[in-house]
Amino acid sequence: MNGSSVVEPPDFQAATAAAAAAARASSSEQDEWSASECGFLDPEVQRVMRSGSAAEDITQYPMHGWVDVTKEFHDACAELQPGELAQDMLFGLFEAMSAIEIMDPKMDVGMGFDKQDLPPPSFEAAIAMGAIKLDDLTPSELIGIFDALFSCIVSWLEGNSMDQVLFTCLYLHAPSKIKDKALRVFCTAVRNLIVVIKNIIAGAAVNEEEDFQLYGNSALLGAEKAQPATIFGSLKEVEDELVRKSKQLAAPEDWMAVVHRLRFMRHLFQVIYQVEQMANIESSEETMNEIYKNLNVASELLPLIRRTLDRGTQPEKGSEAPNPMGFSPRIHDRSQPPAFPRSIKIRDRPASYQFLEEMVTRFKYACKVIRHKDYYSALNFFIEYSKKSGQCILSRSVLQSLFSANIRVAHGKQPMKQFLRHSVQIFNSPPVLNTKHPVAADPKVQQHLENFFRYCINMNTFTQFIRICGFNRARQRDKLARLIENFDTIQVDAARLDSLMNQLANEKAMEGNEPLSTALKHSTHFSTWVLYNCFRAMFIFLMSGFELELYAVHEFLYIYWYPYEFLVGFLVSALTRTENILLAQEEYAEHQSKIQSNSGSGGAAKNRKAAKPKKNKKQQRPYRAEIVFYHALLSLCGGMYKAMGALTKDGRVRLPLSKFDNEEIRYNRRFLPFATLTSPPPVSYVEFKNIRDHMMRPSAEELYSYAAKHFDQARNVLESIQNPDQEMLDLLQIARTNFVVMNVLARGHQKEVKRQPEFDFSKHNYFPIIKLK
Repeated sequence: MNGSSVVEPPDFQAATAAAAAAARASSSEQDEWSASECGFLDPEVQRVMRSGSAAEDITQYPMHGWVDVTKEFHDACAELQPGELAQDMLFGLFEAMSAIEIMDPKMDVGMGFDKQDLPPPSFEAAIAMGAIKLDDLTPSELIGIFDALFSCIVSWLEGNSMDQVLFTCLYLHAPSKIKDKALRVFCTAVRNLIVVIKNIIAGAAVNEEEDFQLYGNSALLGAEKAQPATIFGSLKEVEDELVRKSKQLAAPEDWMAVVHRLRFMRHLFQVIYQVEQMANIESSEETMNEIYKNLNVASELLPLIRRTLDRGTQPEKGSEAPNPMGFSPRIHDRSQPPAFPRSIKIRDRPASYQFLEEMVTRFKYACKVIRHKDYYSALNFFIEYSKKSGQCILSRSVLQSLFSANIRVAHGKQPMKQFLRHSVQIFNSPPVLNTKHPVAADPKVQQHLENFFRYCINMNTFTQFIRICGFNRARQRDKLARLIENFDTIQVDAARLDSLMNQLANEKAMEGNEPLSTALKHSTHFSTWVLYNCFRAMFIFLMSGFELELYAVHEFLYIYWYPYEFLVGFLVSALTRTENILLAQEEYAEHQSKIQSNSGSGGAAKNRKAAKPKKNKKQQRPYRAEIVFYHALLSLCGGMYKAMGALTKDGRVRLPLSKFDNEEIRYNRRFLPFATLTSPPPVSYVEFKNIRDHMMRPSAEELYSYAAKHFDQARNVLESIQNPDQEMLDLLQIARTNFVVMNVLARGHQKEVKRQPEFDFSKHNYFPIIKLK
């Protein structure tokens, strides 16, 4: 090319223009290259190009050869700072991302390993090269391979590709060709375990792309037909052989370490296989007991295994392979899609067994779901489980499978419609659901009930609420937003059902049928049940923004304001109304019982002594503990709301510049899912602003004092709770600390220093400790 036409470019634009000019000059001075030199092999294309008919057609193949613009390109790049990107009409964001990935070890298959030390390309090649052994493996080698495979299983469950972790083990490619019986059976068990775990996670359907990669090298999985039912007997047979062998040795510790790993695999496999079969098992309670027994044995074996980690072969320093023999980390590099993650870090062995120990504990905790026979207690259990164990996709999927292997069935074989009906009866006991009442056999009443519960199932709102608790914490918020919108139609249907029941009661009263009329009167049972669950979803949605760090500090004021003014009060009101309904029904039942006993005994009742009323009779208050807890949350929200108001008025909260921010838009976006609900009615930004302006009228010192009173109320409520759990103890510490901080600020501490305090959410995801800097 003619280099004389190239001038040293002063900036990037000039450099690119110079490169283009150089290319044009070179192509104009140089004769046209032949079609064959350009690499066109299609005879039809060559014929058209030689004829010259496509000389002006820009849609055809280029007619000139490549031009070397390397120097001009480097000159242009010299003007860019690290991290800057160039944008051109033909070079946008997509091309820029592709350019960044070139020669990156995480993305480029040609980078990141020594070309002189190529890995075995296949299982057969590894055998030919002598890189792996198929027979006569020592206990140390077996322990090393088993521990490495457990590490690969854990890494796979954490969201990595099956091909890049599990199938880097060459032994898994063809277990049937392994001559060593212990290794062959263990690898076969791992292959079957992969299939069973995939079935559980796919069936539970609570995974997202960042949680788990459901699809891997299916060709390898299909090479040998999975037969999970035969795995337990094979593992037990190998265990017995090795136990007999170890008894003949002077130092049997190494072989017993191998036995412990085989035994742990057997019990873990049996647990996961039984979970997968829950949909086909009639007696779920017996199966759950069997699962629990296997989990207990597995948890007892893990300390023994962790004490013998050093007896196996260890990974070589600087190597990506989890074990020196049997693993080829880059065997699948060339078979992956172009944009697939390339850099995978497999968990080390102590951390992997720590993960397995925690997973077994989570499985044991999940087995308790069988005790929760109604929707209220089951939902509480799922919410609590999500907080404690929401990071493991397999644990979340196991819980979903144990509770509902089919979306239309709960606890093995109970239809979901029947489950919801039973749940409403337990929650607030509507008279129309009590089989002892005269209205239970009324066809008209039963038809209305059937329509309502069928509508609940078809809308899938209540079952979806439980399923949402199985997703990871970040995805739950997005799905809750859509769920809240669905509650509105069910609220309308529940209110219509309550209205129909009251109308029927009035009709029976007018007919003079007082027993039927009294039995039908039940106030707002179904509406209260639907509203309570809607309020729960709204509260979780709103407060999860703190856990996910979505809110700016200046937004805390209206985020805490909404539950303080409305949401928590609605929850307390719904539960209080439910308790009052239950108490009224209890009194009515006692009254009816007295009438029947008096009428049945006749004149003989006069000769008997009047029955003494029972002292300290326990009334139905099943929600008293939850109501007290919500009172504590109400005071905490009030304290944070008043504290944020005082800090804002005192100039201690950094506010965004008005030209870069619009508070009304922020407010509407935060509460967007609530806008479609009929109950509670949406609160506009204008209403919030009026309430805030009224709250901000006192001085900052007075607002600090008001906040301190709220935190003190929360402290008193939490201290009154008997047998508090860890969450309540954490909230108690938050209330005490913030009470002290608000009192200090109310007395004018650091009045001249306007620093924004630190909000420490380490104790609780929803409520921070306010720390002064």
